[in-house]
Amino acid sequence: MRRFSVVLALAVLAGGSVAWAQPTPKIEVKTADDLPRHRYKVEGKALELITDDAKFRPLLDHVLADTLDDLQKYDIKDPSTLRGYYDFIAAAYTVKGDLSTALEYTLKAKDLETKDQEKLMRGQALQARIAALKVSKDESSEPFAAAFKAELKRNLQALPFEPIKDRMVAIRAQSKMVTRQLVEASVSNQLDPIIDANKGEIPAEIASSIVSTRATLDYGLRLLPLMAEVYGDILDEHANAQAAADLWTPRLVSLPADTKATPVVVGIWDSGVDTSLYPNQLWTNPAEKADGKDDDHNGFVDDIHGIAFGEDHTPTTGPLASLAGLKGDKQQRIDFLVASQDMQTGVTNPGVEAFQNYMKSLTGDALKDFTDDMSLIGGYVHGTHVAGIASAGNPFARLLHITENWPYKAIPDHAPTIEEGKAWGDSMRQAVAYLKKANVRVVNMSWRVGRSAFEGMLEAKGVGKTAEERAELSRKIFAEMRQGLEEAIKSAPDILFVAGSGNEDNDVDFAEYIPAGLRLPNLLTVGAVDDHDKMTTFSTTGKNVELYANGYRVESMIPGGRKVNLSGTSMAAPQVTNLAAKIIALKPTLTPQQVIDAIKSNADPLPGQPGRYVIDPKKTIAAIQH
Repeated sequence: MRRFSVVLALAVLAGGSVAWAQPTPKIEVKTADDLPRHRYKVEGKALELITDDAKFRPLLDHVLADTLDDLQKYDIKDPSTLRGYYDFIAAAYTVKGDLSTALEYTLKAKDLETKDQEKLMRGQALQARIAALKVSKDESSEPFAAAFKAELKRNLQALPFEPIKDRMVAIRAQSKMVTRQLVEASVSNQLDPIIDANKGEIPAEIASSIVSTRATLDYGLRLLPLMAEVYGDILDEHANAQAAADLWTPRLVSLPADTKATPVVVGIWDSGVDTSLYPNQLWTNPAEKADGKDDDHNGFVDDIHGIAFGEDHTPTTGPLASLAGLKGDKQQRIDFLVASQDMQTGVTNPGVEAFQNYMKSLTGDALKDFTDDMSLIGGYVHGTHVAGIASAGNPFARLLHITENWPYKAIPDHAPTIEEGKAWGDSMRQAVAYLKKANVRVVNMSWRVGRSAFEGMLEAKGVGKTAEERAELSRKIFAEMRQGLEEAIKSAPDILFVAGSGNEDNDVDFAEYIPAGLRLPNLLTVGAVDDHDKMTTFSTTGKNVELYANGYRVESMIPGGRKVNLSGTSMAAPQVTNLAAKIIALKPTLTPQQVIDAIKSNADPLPGQPGRYVIDPKKTIAAIQH
């Protein structure tokens, strides 16, 4: 949900003349924190609020009225936020049965799109539904289904195939596992604890989820198999089509082992590294032994190849994040993670089918535990995958891990506090002090935190008497963390830090992300393109996100050595880290600014995206060597 509109009034002046009254200035919205916060008193569980019209309809009307009013009062320039407002309004009018108005707002959202896939696909199903209703008002009838499929297929066949292919693949895959039971169980697990914690007073984000879920249950689930059938037909028609050219692989470069170069220490600040996979590419602390003691008296035990922090942000041990909270089978969860990635690209195999069937079977606590497990496993494999990308083709890389045990549960065990914010900020200072002492030259940070995350956790636990009280507490917690990180990076001017921008298709500044939104001379923020230089649909952008690299289905190892394709700006950032480490290995006297200049001056313009560039490792290394 997020909002926009202008209202002008006529005033009749003395003498009968008519003039335009001056419009009331809108309230400027610079970040997500400036957006209005609404709360709604409800009674009952989430599913009751969704399915019981006596409870749902008044809530729908109230939220919709507030949303439209906010668009008149607030000047929201962030496209992603405005799209969210328009999408909510479209869903609300869809549930109310006013499809023409729903389409009007869908097209408003479409006009704000800058990414081809999203722009081309927005509104297609809704327009097909409107056309099919002219044939039959009975949406469960065969005439309606036939008309819907015919209209959707006709419209999509008129579009270029390559930009919309991935969306069609994803929807077809979802149709094989999304059921009413799964949607209802998911909503109950996610929303009921928040409703209970806040004693029935819910924020606008929860209210909008209720409205959107009603639209899914009433119409989306019925249309999903029809959409999947059409998408499948179109995908089959293009099964033999030549794929878009891979522009990324030809840019890659490896340094031969006999290259005249110097070892370079590369920090992987992430969820840990399976150090057994990189026996010849590890930094080693000569003063530490694996004996359960702090041999070098630096505050960290057994920090042989790096350090680790627990969920409480105090030093702990182990190169990998802990799996102590895992409730299911580790290997099964990893298999399902791989299957989910395969599924997104249209692969059908026994692993994908097992994953889809398992998802369809989940209800209640089993779904909750599975969701938390998959979040934990996703984090667990993340750092090792990133390390592989950062060190690929560089025998001179020496990896040092800064391992974080991040929160992973959909509903946190406890609410964050100002003290925790201070502890997190202090741990960041400790981490960078350690990096400096180890002579690290480049650090990869494929993670992000925003203030709103803390506000959401406070909301989930019902902390604070009012929305503004929660917001203010979140600001204080975030400020402690942000200050700690910013001071730490500033204290290390000889280290280049590389951050991923984010995967929410938003703006780093509007979302208040750190480290991505920090403006520091030794920090680069990286967005993601695919292997044929198309901006990914998920990549977060911003004024300081000038450099892009391949972050779509990038192959690397996960703990244990299995090779997996993962996507995200988390995979794009280490491509830049990789290049920076190679530059420094070849020219160790270069400063972070000189490394940045070398990368930027040899990057290629990103088509259709003025001021944005895709790195070219081969060209950059050639320039450095000559």
